[in-house]
Amino acid sequence: MSRLRKILVSFFILFNFLCMVRVFVPLEAKFFSAVYKPVDSYLSFFSIYQDWMMFAPNPNRLNNYISAEVEFMDGTKENYLFPRPDQLSLVEKYTYGEKYRKFMSEGIRKDSNSFMWKDTAKFVLRKIRNDNFEKIPAKVHLFRNWNEIPDLNQGFRKYNQLETQYQSFKFFTYEVI
Repeated sequence: MSRLRKILVSFFILFNFLCMVRVFVPLEAKFFSAVYKPVDSYLSFFSIYQDWMMFAPNPNRLNNYISAEVEFMDGTKENYLFPRPDQLSLVEKYTYGEKYRKFMSEGIRKDSNSFMWKDTAKFVLRKIRNDNFEKIPAKVHLFRNWNEIPDLNQGFRKYNQLETQYQSFKFFTYEVI
């Protein structure tokens, strides 16, 4: 085996080892943050980054989703809902639904990712253009919608019993014109 090939195979093994170990390393440490920057970029690009939100001692207790409202110049409005896993078929859920959910609830929703909000609004415009091609859009509003999942010690919601009451907050407005 040539020397270059040995180096490439060793790099491949080391890189994949770093990917597997990544979930056990604290995000706050500057040293690990610097070492894992290329690994995090790789995992994020291929949407295979996995964190411990669901399995942590204090898992996320928010049921959240993002929605959008487009205002047209004539005063009418059109709502757009991003795909939510609980409203998709089994095939849709496992092909793209979870990626949408993760991208929306762990990405777009956060203030630290405000740089993506304008592009998200433009995405909504492209999605609704086919149904409303004769209307001129004026504004796109993005909304955070959420409800809190009750603590198991305080109450228990039966399986498949969906909560219908959500709080809503308009967090971004994109003015088209």
